[in-house]
Amino acid sequence: MLVILIIVATASVKASKSCQRPITYRLGKVDERFNLSRDNFETAVKMAVAIWGKPFQRDFSREDANGAIEVNIIYDYRQEATDKLRNLNYKIDHSRNSYEELKSRLETLKAEYESKRISVDNDINDYNTRANALNNDIESWNKKGGVPQSVYLQLMKEKDELSVFRENLNVRQEETKALTDTINSLVVVINETALNNNLDMLDQQNIGNALGREFCEGLYEYRNGRRAITIYQYDNERRLVRVLAHEFGHALGLNHSKNKESIMYPIIQSDSLELTEDDIAALKERFKSY
Repeated sequence: MLVILIIVATASVKASKSCQRPITYRLGKVDERFNLSRDNFETAVKMAVAIWGKPFQRDFSREDANGAIEVNIIYDYRQEATDKLRNLNYKIDHSRNSYEELKSRLETLKAEYESKRISVDNDINDYNTRANALNNDIESWNKKGGVPQSVYLQLMKEKDELSVFRENLNVRQEETKALTDTINSLVVVINETALNNNLDMLDQQNIGNALGREFCEGLYEYRNGRRAITIYQYDNERRLVRVLAHEFGHALGLNHSKNKESIMYPIIQSDSLELTEDDIAALKERFKSY
């Protein structure tokens, strides 16, 4: 099953082929919004590191308080979009079928949003017209020195009706805003799914404030002398370990594999936490002594 595209920065592979010492890492930020403890994240990292060393009975990476690679898990707009949709009982598995289903729901929501927006805008204009007329009437009667009882009761009735009208408008505006948030979340998730499956991404012009940055579940970077592995999505421990293992592979100097079962394949299509022959061969090539 297709899940998440994993990308690596273009300047990421920056290790010396002759290096035989384990690369060192340290834990960085563990965002509490994932409901993942620091200890559990540390365990997942250690499991990911162990995957590479197991076939060779050696450590290619080890934890160190001053480790060269900072390992983080950061909650941002991508995880937020996914969480919002899942809380609304949307099925998200990043497959082609999911892509088509979400696109269909997006079109339905956009039509609903446009209908509600027009209705709210029209009623706001109606409210403002009636409120201005009421204020003008009250001002006019005040200038005359007073208002007859029958007119007073009519004015107060209009005032009360406008208060109810305004409360209704406030509720409907909040509903429209929530609909906009859902649409924005859909756009983010649809485009992340499109990246996974080489499908067309959405043109986000005029769709609220939807963000169009490229989605990735994990990323290894080597920039300006600093190395980091950052995780952006957490669904379960097994998948987290798999993504971490992929990024540690990049940290060891490995490129993507063409084998769909491989840890180093750019799209997660397997839940296996075992290296394939391709992974092992790549690591042997990377460290010539094996």
